[in-house]
Amino acid sequence: MPVAIPRKPRVYTLEPLHSQALALAREHFDLVLPDDEAFAGWREDAEGLMARNAVVTPEDVEVLKQNRLRFISKQGVGVDNFDLASLKAAGIPLMNTPGINAHAVAEIAIALMMDVARSVSTIDRRIRAGNKVSKLDGWNGQLLRGKTLGVIGGGNIGLAVAEMFVGAFKGAVIVCDPVISASQQAKWSTTIPSAELHFASTLDELLSNSDIVTVHYIYHPQHCARGVINEPALEKALREGKIYGAGLDAFVLEPPSRQAYPGLCELDNVVLTPHFGATPEQVQQETCLSMVEHLVEAFEGKPLRDRVV
Repeated sequence: MPVAIPRKPRVYTLEPLHSQALALAREHFDLVLPDDEAFAGWREDAEGLMARNAVVTPEDVEVLKQNRLRFISKQGVGVDNFDLASLKAAGIPLMNTPGINAHAVAEIAIALMMDVARSVSTIDRRIRAGNKVSKLDGWNGQLLRGKTLGVIGGGNIGLAVAEMFVGAFKGAVIVCDPVISASQQAKWSTTIPSAELHFASTLDELLSNSDIVTVHYIYHPQHCARGVINEPALEKALREGKIYGAGLDAFVLEPPSRQAYPGLCELDNVVLTPHFGATPEQVQQETCLSMVEHLVEAFEGKPLRDRVV
């Protein structure tokens, strides 16, 4: 039997909650919302904290650790809006909600591949600009069927992309992930037919043998940013024709804009989306509810699920 919470802990959410998650949070917590008058005291008063994209700085953590905070629950997988070193030093546990948004993000990755391969957005822009575009103009685009997909990052999203790719395009998959767990590698082996799956020992091996490369590494101190691509180098390779095209949904500077990325924005062989792979309403509802459930379990004394720090 779960341990009863003797009183409702004071929990602040740094962003609004979806209705089902809101109802659960109000049932279990003394909940403070961003538009409540008491919200300004979240650093001093919170016993629990919930966030999606809101940034929690080292300065915030310094105040939080001196007061009442016990747990933080994060909606979604990425935790780059938190200073992990500060949280670890302060002994403040951080949980996230992995796996729920994997298929939604994978769909965007596949959509970007198809868009870039067949120049869909480029042709659309030309038509809207008043240019005459006809199939008689000549050859255009590339087929995805039978190609080899290189997946950098062997987590849930990378696996979902690979499964969709093999199912839709009858291609092969190469995976590179130096920190993949034995259980996750086994999941790959049971999901993707062995004839279509190869685990690369190095990134160079993957790049040398892939027609398409998709990157699904989450933020980690050993990576440069949530957008893990060297963006100036990518732009140079695209201009020189060394890479056919690129579809990007994560960036070093977010949200992406013409001001932040003037070079990429002027290239026809680039498709840009604002890190919205996990934004469908259903996904947001599910991840938001999971965030609240993680925090409820923590205050009930259950083992912390999906602990990052």
